[in-house]
Amino acid sequence: MAVVLGVLALLVGCVDSGAGAGAGAGAGVDGGADVDIGVGVGRSAPARTGAAPPRIPSSPDLPGSPYAVGFASDAGGFALLARCGKERCRQHVAVLDKGAGSWRRARSPLPDVTGDLGITAGLMVLGPGRALITEGRWPPPERTWFTDDAGRNWRRGSVDPSGTAPEVPRGGALVHDCSRPDREGNGCEASRLLVVLPGTGRFEALAGQPPLAGVLTPAGETADGLLFASGADPGTGLPALARSEDRGRTWRTTTLAGSDKHGWGIRVVAAEDVLYAVQPGQLPAGEGVKNGLLALHRSTDGGHTWERVWKYRRGVEPRSTLGDPVAAADGSLTVHGENGVWRSTDGGRSFEPARGSQGLGGPATVTPLGYLSGGSFGAGSYRISGDGVHWHGFELGDGT
Repeated sequence: MAVVLGVLALLVGCVDSGAGAGAGAGAGVDGGADVDIGVGVGRSAPARTGAAPPRIPSSPDLPGSPYAVGFASDAGGFALLARCGKERCRQHVAVLDKGAGSWRRARSPLPDVTGDLGITAGLMVLGPGRALITEGRWPPPERTWFTDDAGRNWRRGSVDPSGTAPEVPRGGALVHDCSRPDREGNGCEASRLLVVLPGTGRFEALAGQPPLAGVLTPAGETADGLLFASGADPGTGLPALARSEDRGRTWRTTTLAGSDKHGWGIRVVAAEDVLYAVQPGQLPAGEGVKNGLLALHRSTDGGHTWERVWKYRRGVEPRSTLGDPVAAADGSLTVHGENGVWRSTDGGRSFEPARGSQGLGGPATVTPLGYLSGGSFGAGSYRISGDGVHWHGFELGDGT
C-alpha cells in the first residue's frame, strides 16, 4: 500500500523509533517514475514534555533528493535518497549517528530503478542504529534488508511472517498483513497485524489480535505506551478502535460515536492528555480531493471514550488530510490538507486557515523526536518540532 502523503496511507501504527516522512505516491520524478514509499509503518508519539528536539544538522552534499527520513529516540536517523535521470534512478542511504554534526553516506542495498518502474522503497527506523528497508508495494514487500550497525552492513530478510510475537517490543513496529484480498484483487477485505522485531527486522504475527473485524490497521501509540488499532466492531460493523495497555497482549474495543462510514484506517495522535482520532476516507466525487477527511474524534480519558468533534460537510474545510495532524502543546490542532493548512483552537470543532509559521511547510509525520514536516520529492527541506509550536529546519540532498 502506498504511503499517503499523496494517498498518505503512511500506515499508522506504533513504533518507538519513527517512520519516515517523504514524498507521496504519484510525485513526479524525472523519467516519469512515481514515488511510492509506503510500507504500513507505525510511529510513536512525541514526548509529553514538549521539550525541544535536538538540532538536526543539514547535509546538502548528499546525492539526490530524499524521499524517506526517520529518526530513533537517540536523535540518530536514516534517510533514503534517489538521484534520477531520464532512464534511471540511483538510490542512496544516509545515516545520522548520535551526536554527529552531519549525515554520512552509508552502503545502500537498493538496486537502481530503470524506466518507469517507480520508486517503491520504504523505511522503518527500529531504534538506535537499526532500520529496515522494504522494496515493493505493501503488503507484502517484495524484499527487505535490515541493519543493526547504522547502515554499515545490511542483511537480506524474509517478507513472510515466521512464528508469533506475544507483544510489540519497544522499538518494534506494527504493520498490517492482508489475509483475504477482495474479489477484484486490488484491495483487502480482512487483515491481521504483524510485529516487526527491532532486533532482527523479522515479521511475526501478533499473538493476541485486536477483537475487531474487517481490515485491521495499526492506529498509533502514545508517549506512555498505549497502542491503538482500527477496524470494524464485530457486532455492528461500524468503525471502531482497539486499545492496549500491555504492548498488544490484550485489547479493549471502543466505538467512535457518530461514525457510520468506513474510511482508510484511523490514526491517533496525542498532545499532553488529549488524544485525537483522525478518520480519512473517500468523499463524494464533486469535492475533488483524493485524501478525504470524514471525521475527527477527541478523547480526554486516554482513549476509553471518544467525542466526534468534526464531521465532513460539503465544501467546508478541512475536506482532506495529508500526513498526521499536529496536536500542539498550545492546545491547537493543525490539519494539512490538499487545498491548504487549517488550524483549530477549540479542540477540532472549527478551523481557520493557518498563517505564517503555523503552515508547517508540508505534511507532518510523528517520530520519537516530535513532528517531522516537509520532504516533498525533489525538495529536501524539513522542519522538526517537539511540541508542535516551535520548529527548526534542516536540508538534505543536493536536489538532483
